[in-house]
This record gives sequence, structure tokens and C-alpha cells, in this order.
Amino acid sequence: MFRPLSTGAGLALLLAVLAPAGFAEVTTLSGLALVQVEELRFGSPGDSSVVSDTFPGTSGELPLQVAASLVSSDPNLPAAAAAAAQFADPRTLAQPNPEEFAINLALASRSEHVRYTAHATAQETRGVRFAPGELSPGSQAGDQVELMGRLFLDGALAVFAPHAEADLRDASVRLHVSIVKRTVGEDDETLFDGEIELVGLPNGMARVGARGDFPVAQLVQTDLAAASDEFAAFSVLILPQLDLDYPYTATVGQPFELIARLEVEAESPAGDAGVAAVIGTPVDALGTVIGLTRDKATAEKFLAALERERANPTGEPAFPRAQAPLLGLCGLFGFESLLGLLALVGLGSGLRGARRRPAA
Repeated sequence: MFRPLSTGAGLALLLAVLAPAGFAEVTTLSGLALVQVEELRFGSPGDSSVVSDTFPGTSGELPLQVAASLVSSDPNLPAAAAAAAQFADPRTLAQPNPEEFAINLALASRSEHVRYTAHATAQETRGVRFAPGELSPGSQAGDQVELMGRLFLDGALAVFAPHAEADLRDASVRLHVSIVKRTVGEDDETLFDGEIELVGLPNGMARVGARGDFPVAQLVQTDLAAASDEFAAFSVLILPQLDLDYPYTATVGQPFELIARLEVEAESPAGDAGVAAVIGTPVDALGTVIGLTRDKATAEKFLAALERERANPTGEPAFPRAQAPLLGLCGLFGFESLLGLLALVGLGSGLRGARRRPAA
């Protein structure tokens, strides 16, 4: 909900001059959740699975929860991929950081000939209108006001392998976040557009990268190999409860839309390695995939190490020359500690998903 200067804000707006403000009218709400996983076998496309859901299009209720997974049929060279995405109703979620979006994926293979790609998207489109007198006493229809929004983001990206000298050049996981303001009769205005990535290198190493508006001063890169008996190469990029601030202009009485879109693109290498992304959600996909390609005990240790690092990062600044951003004063579009997704292999009720087993 829109609650300027309220500690219960999920989608909060704030006048730059800190004028008193009331509740904005949410005129419309729609959402999208989409996941796709694809197998590459001997360098050529193999099996794939694509699952999507929209509100109020293909689904009449929220939350939207979709999942897709692939599992290799070769027991001697296990490989698996799983991805899930969620869009939940921000009007009914706990505040101040509403749990609208979640993306959770993992790709891993022990085969020299099988690798995976994955794409996951969660999107919200929210119609908004401020009535006269709502943003400040005496405000009239047609007045322009400067507002500040904030997007809450929390999660981790990981690249891992059991061998310290693993060639990880085909491993990558990228997070792209955008927010667009759309007004009838006007060009779309991009309010925020940024991307971060964790990319594998030779000798079990990985590098970080960032483009666009993403604030990088708080990002932490950690080597968790020492915390794992199974993975001698284990690079993690931590997003520790980031606040992504952006300004924009609204016209009193004029309806507009805010479109928030979260996307993750991932590729895993062949030959005993994997990648993972956990954005604001429990790590169901990671446990499933690592359990299938390793064993349950290894999966539990992997998850424990990753969750400890998310809760209390021990690594170094990923971008040590970056300056820490000034903290803002209001919230918009929450992305943190989301509702749990169901298991991704052996899908439960309430989760729209698909799984296909490729031929041996």
C-alpha cells in the first residue's frame, strides 16, 4: 500500500520537501511470473521447460508462483536445473518491506556434455493516482510534485565447483532490476535500471560486474570454499538488504503506472560445476539441485553456509572504491524475506510448474 512516511509502508511515496501526505489511490494492480530452463547437450539445445502465469490474466488470484525443472536421466553423471518465481499481493503482505517478488534458481551438472541456462522474471504493474490535497494541503489538480521511491532488495548470487582449479568461464548469473513510470500520452520514463553479475573465470575464480543505476557500495563478495567440504571453489556475491532509491515527478490528479521488473539470467558450465541465485526467498531450488547432483548432506551444508553469509557477510566489498549512498526516507516495492516457494522437484499444490526428463 501507499503510506508516505509510515513505518508500515510497502509502496511509500515522499514529497522532497517532506510535506504532509496521505494515501494514494491504487487504481490497478497486475503481475507476471515467468521461468524458463533449457538443457544444452553436446553444445546443442536439448530439452526445455517454460512456465508463466499472469494476474489478472491466466490467474484470478495472488500469489503467482511458477516453477520449472529438468533432471538428467543418467545416474552416473547427474545434472539438474530448477527455477522458480513469485509475485505476491503487496496489499496483504507484512510491512514495511512487502514480499512481492521472489526468484530462486540453481543449475548444476557433473557431466562434461550437459549444461543449462535459465531465465526468471517477476513483474508488478501498479496504477496510481494522487487526489488534490492528498500530497500536501492546498495541492491542486495539475500541480507537479517531486517524489522519492525506494525498492528493497536482498539476496545472493553464487558460482561453485568441487575442484579449486575448475574452469568456470561458462558460469554466470546476472540480476537486472528496472522501474518504469508510464503515463498515457507520454513517453515511458525509466526511473531505475541496473544490473549486477557474478561471472566465472579459470582456476575456480569469479569476478563481479555492475552496470547502470545499481548502488554497489554495499555489495559483498565472499569466498565460502573454507566453509564447505564439498566445494573448493565457492564464490558468492551478497546483496545485504539493499535500498534502491530513485526520484520521479507526479502530477496531482493524473493517473500513472509504476512497473517494477526483476530478472535473473544464469548459465552453468558442463563438467562438475554450478550456479545459483536466491533473491528474497528460501533456497528450495538450491537444495533440490545440489541434492540431486551430490547428496542431501552436501546440500544441507551448502545451504547453511550460504544462509549464514547472507545473514552476516564476512567477505570484502565487491567494489571497494564505491562510496556508500545516502539513505533515503521512504519505501517502494519490497523484495525481502519472501513467502516460501514449494519444492521444485515433485511440485506441490498451489505452484504452477512443469518438469520434463530428457532422454538419456
